[in-house]
Amino acid sequence: MMYKAFFNRALARALAGAGLLALTAGASAADDLVVENAWLRAVPPVSPTMAGYFELRNKGDRGVKLEGAEAEFAGMAMLHGTETTDDGQRRMVHLGTIRLDPGDRVSFKPGGKHLMLMKLSDVPRAGETVEVCLTFTNHDDVCADFQVRHNSP
Repeated sequence: MMYKAFFNRALARALAGAGLLALTAGASAADDLVVENAWLRAVPPVSPTMAGYFELRNKGDRGVKLEGAEAEFAGMAMLHGTETTDDGQRRMVHLGTIRLDPGDRVSFKPGGKHLMLMKLSDVPRAGETVEVCLTFTNHDDVCADFQVRHNSP
């Protein structure tokens, strides 16, 4: 069932992409959203999870709602934040959607907001570059290359 949903979404993306190319050569559907400094923290090859970091900037004229991400090698992805409890303990918390109004920028960095890729089927290694697509409730997906690194750039 999960495979069928993934296939249907991939097919819809391919058809939408072909339609956009036919309309305007060289124009990107996501010119209004910019992903910068995208990277994944390298983990051992048997790790079931890895964290991702990036900056997302809304250069458009309408607000967008980031809801998650997808990657071919991950069975699940979630947006997380880090919070400190009253007793000083730090813990991860699931974030729902993140709204970016026009001109807003949000940073996903170690110790703060981050992307968690889980149920990894094939763990990318340090030095590799992999595609991760950010998903939105009210905007087309935005895909970017994430470099796998041991340390932040």
